[in-house]
Amino acid sequence: MRKIIKKVLVLLLSTAFIASSLAGCGSGDEKGASEGKTYKLGVSAYPAFYTWYICQEEDFFKKNNVKVELVNFPVYSDSVQAFSTGQLDMLSIATPDTIAPYINGIKLESVLVLDNSNGADGLVANSSVNSIADLKGKSVATEYGTIEHFFLLNVLKTAGLKESDINMVNLSISDSAPAFLSDKVDAACLWEPSLSQALAKKDSKLLTSSKDTPGLIPDVLVAGGGMLENGKQDIVNVINAYYDAMDFYVANEDKAIKDMAKGAQISEAEMRVAMSGSKLFTIQEGIDTMDNKAEDYSYLPYTALKIAEFLKGVNLIGELPDDSAKLVNSYYLKEVLKGRKSNPVPDTSMN
Repeated sequence: MRKIIKKVLVLLLSTAFIASSLAGCGSGDEKGASEGKTYKLGVSAYPAFYTWYICQEEDFFKKNNVKVELVNFPVYSDSVQAFSTGQLDMLSIATPDTIAPYINGIKLESVLVLDNSNGADGLVANSSVNSIADLKGKSVATEYGTIEHFFLLNVLKTAGLKESDINMVNLSISDSAPAFLSDKVDAACLWEPSLSQALAKKDSKLLTSSKDTPGLIPDVLVAGGGMLENGKQDIVNVINAYYDAMDFYVANEDKAIKDMAKGAQISEAEMRVAMSGSKLFTIQEGIDTMDNKAEDYSYLPYTALKIAEFLKGVNLIGELPDDSAKLVNSYYLKEVLKGRKSNPVPDTSMN
């Protein structure tokens, strides 16, 4: 999940027809889904993305006059590729993975902020490491070019360290946890559920997590070109369905967890733990993070620019976005806010 795969970037660079292909995707009208149009929304294995299954199980898409098919991708990078080639109308995606498609001409906008990682990503170490500063000279596993790599560099910076001060071991996230568990590395930067698996090891410790870096790792819903052009009201309807799901989650937590666990094909207990690492957004919080123009990670375009600088620094993109604010559009959230009397979101933290 949530990683930047070089094959996706190569695909984006080598296929000039992609942008026009995507532009033809979606044909809703301003009153809602018309003529039987069904929008495809990509979902993969990350806790906050499973909230869409509440919409599906409780018929909130139908209630809001929009037809949506949730398309599950066991491999997250496949969902990014599918969206980039026009096979999806909308996608649950990490902000870093919106940047390369945008630079390469794919028309997209982040229309909804799903969550900020609030403990779902973290740096775990063995008994030889007691602080971030102690990582100097130690082996640390994570995957090059991913959001975890970006997170690791930011963590090292807090202790005055650079990547060259550690022995970074480039492994996929699914391989980094086993490497740590088998004592092949001293530390690993991971996301859930690999993070919990690593922390289950005797004498392991969590040095820091995304809970300590609010706003650094955001996940969003993006809409593609055709839907942006012809289905603006349908986007509003989809977001209304999402916030109906949030209302339902607050009022019926056990059933909401059951709906998500069914979609994720994990136990309800595992779903509760998984969701505890995500900070979900109210409508107003989503608008604020898109529009506040702060020079910090509370402003989504600022976060996108910093991530783009990281990606350029590790040669995964060749240029920076012309204007990172163009990656987001708060119009849809503002339209949703007009019609809702209240806007609670569940407190997913484990008490």
